[in-house]
Amino acid sequence: MMIVLHTLKYGDTSLIVHGYTREEGRVSFLLRGAFRSSQGRRRSPNPGAVILHPLSIVNYVASGNPRGSMALLKEFTPKYRLHSIREDFDKISIAMFISELLYRTLLHSERDEDLYGFLEDAVLRLETLEGSPANFHLWFLDRYSAFLGFPFEKGFDLDYNPFTPQQISRLMILHESAFEDAMALPMTGNDRKDLIGAIIRWLEYHTGSRIELRSVAVLHRISEIR
Repeated sequence: MMIVLHTLKYGDTSLIVHGYTREEGRVSFLLRGAFRSSQGRRRSPNPGAVILHPLSIVNYVASGNPRGSMALLKEFTPKYRLHSIREDFDKISIAMFISELLYRTLLHSERDEDLYGFLEDAVLRLETLEGSPANFHLWFLDRYSAFLGFPFEKGFDLDYNPFTPQQISRLMILHESAFEDAMALPMTGNDRKDLIGAIIRWLEYHTGSRIELRSVAVLHRISEIR
C-alpha cells in the first residue's frame, strides 16, 4: 500500500509519483502513459492518474525499469474512496499541506510500519471528520514531530524554543487531549498561522534544513475566508 505524497509530470506522457509505503518506506515510481494524446498535440490525463491526489491511499504493483533506476508503477487501485478530502476545500488545503510536509521531510525514510500506520489512520480521520477541520494539521504536526524524534514537549526548556508561552499551552492541550477535544480547541486563524510558523522553525532547527511549503499560503488563505 502507498500513501501518495507528490506527483510531477515527466516528459510528455509520464508522471513521477512519490509516496510512502508500508513495505518500503519512501519510494518513487515512474508512471508511463499518465497523459495520452488527444486532438493532435493536446494531451489529456489518463483517468486512472486522477486517483493519485495528495494523501490518496492505493494498492499498487511496481516493477523494475530496464531503461533507468526508477521502478515503474504498473498498476494501482484506491484502497479507500476519499470523497471528502477531494471535495471539501478546507480538507483539500490540509491534505495539500500534510502531503507537501511529508514530501519535504521524509527524504531518506526507511520502512517504518508504525509511522505508516499513523499516517494512514490520520488520512482516514481527516476523511471522516465532521465539523471544522481547522485544528487537524496542528494535531497532526504534534504526533508527526514525535515520530521524527523531535516531540515539542521535550523542547520547551531547551536553549532553542520558538514557542510563546501561549503556544506552549496550546500545544500541551493538543498533545494531551482526545482527538475530538483537540478539534474543538478554540483558536483564531492568526493563532494557527503563527503556531504553524513556530512549528516549522522547530522542525527546521532539528532537521538542519530549510522547509519551504507553498501549501502554507493556501492553508492560511482558506482559513481567512472561512
